[in-house]
Amino acid sequence: MPGTFSILIVDDEPTVLTLLTEILSPMYRCSSTESAGEAIRLIDSQSFDVALVDMGLPGMTGLGLCQIMIKRSPKTVVIVVSGNSDDQSVAEAMKAGAADYIKKPFNLSHVVATIERVLASQRPGAVA
Repeated sequence: MPGTFSILIVDDEPTVLTLLTEILSPMYRCSSTESAGEAIRLIDSQSFDVALVDMGLPGMTGLGLCQIMIKRSPKTVVIVVSGNSDDQSVAEAMKAGAADYIKKPFNLSHVVATIERVLASQRPGAVA
């Protein structure tokens, strides 16, 4: 049975979206979408603890979506996921408000560990 934390997964690659959803669903309540527009609708209508956001989305950059999510749902921790791992991209994601940056191709245990770490830092009394 999924835990009490909720995760929004946004990635335009169906294989990545399916894989992340299948891996994370036993531990978290997961919602997923391939569309930035749908992600905005979801964030406006539901509460999420964490959002995994792909940088390369059609119609809107992951950075743009990250900024919208942080503005509309400040309690949602955004983790950017991208195949572009140069230092400038990482810096831009962090400047936009992302809590972390996961590089593709990713190790699934690293994704889970990153989510656990950001969730732990959000708990009362946690030391960041």
